Amino acid sequence: MNDANVQNLNDARSNATRARLIAATVEALIEVGFTKTTGVEVCRRAQLTRGALNHHFPDFSGLLVETLQSIYLQLLTINLSQDTGSMERILLEGHARVIRPEFKAVIELWLASTNDREFGLRLAQTMEIGAELFSPQMVLDDKKQAVNSKEFEVIYRTIFEALIGIGLGRAIGEGEPLAHESMVLQFLQNMAQTYDHQHQQSTLSGLTT
Repeated sequence: MNDANVQNLNDARSNATRARLIAATVEALIEVGFTKTTGVEVCRRAQLTRGALNHHFPDFSGLLVETLQSIYLQLLTINLSQDTGSMERILLEGHARVIRPEFKAVIELWLASTNDREFGLRLAQTMEIGAELFSPQMVLDDKKQAVNSKEFEVIYRTIFEALIGIGLGRAIGEGEPLAHESMVLQFLQNMAQTYDHQHQQSTLSGLTT
């Protein structure tokens, strides 16, 4: 085996180990919360030694930052059909993200960052990426529409806050929806559909004048 092949094999093993540590961290955050997600707990779940953890993540905060990045990238891959309207897509894609078990891990890290300023600074850049989980511009870019309507902002922020509440409810309920989740989602969907219909009519009217 030549040097290049050896290096490739070593890189693959290293990546696999990092992936196991990150997966174990996500699992721990979901099941036991941030305060109990320690190096010992992560190693136990990953079935790796503390030496392996320290080799790949000498700073435990570095593991948490990379874990959050990994979760965000995973959640951002959730895309729904293009058939729904723009505001409705924002709602349904956002809902599909907050009901995933991994979103509880996101909440745990958000809360930890507010209680530890230094850790919060470490997470700040990654948390900016996380804002894209609910970004209206990401949804609208393909339609070349501008997000500049006051009505859009009000409805979007209402949806955003409600989705965070749904995510928190799922986290508290150990992944199960609260009794009123479906009612809230239906109300938001009706509101989004009404906005999309009115926006579409307004756009068509502008094209014909």
